[in-house]
Amino acid sequence: MFKKLAVLIALAAPVSAFAGPYLVLGGAMGSADLADVEALYPSTAETDDSFGRALIGIGADINPYLGIEALYMTEAEVSVSTSLAETTLKNSGFQFAVLGKAPLTNQLSLFGKLSGNYLEVKADDTVMGSEKDSNFQLGFGVGLHYQVNDSVGVRLAGERIQIREAINGEGDSDLDQASLAVTFAF
Repeated sequence: MFKKLAVLIALAAPVSAFAGPYLVLGGAMGSADLADVEALYPSTAETDDSFGRALIGIGADINPYLGIEALYMTEAEVSVSTSLAETTLKNSGFQFAVLGKAPLTNQLSLFGKLSGNYLEVKADDTVMGSEKDSNFQLGFGVGLHYQVNDSVGVRLAGERIQIREAINGEGDSDLDQASLAVTFAF
């Protein structure tokens, strides 16, 4: 975990050169589209497609309409199982995003997000073993940001991370997540 935070800080350090740098701390809850995995199981399989994760990172407002961010997303885990077999998918990694902002008032703004997500995806199957893949995956989303005061902001966002063919060159397990985060300007 400390190695990953050190990498995030090293990659995000140039952000402090921009006007308006800030720290992001939050959490996300979501679900995964496991249709490709479920197709391998009989109809009696049980699916646990929901997950929770923490978000930590740094960002900067380049101007009132454009921002950039680098976040670390902790591990999210989902699974499909029967009494004889189970497949568990885990992912964690870094998100690098561009935010397009539309100020609605002095304190409230709407934003769109386009991200490249460098994720380590791991599949553990009780029958076929385990596999890992690390690759960039596309993400996009929308949200609202409310600036409480000069230093603190709160934001609510929804996004999709399109995990395509991450394990063995096949299968999709797109993630939809809603996040609540606090931003601290410095």
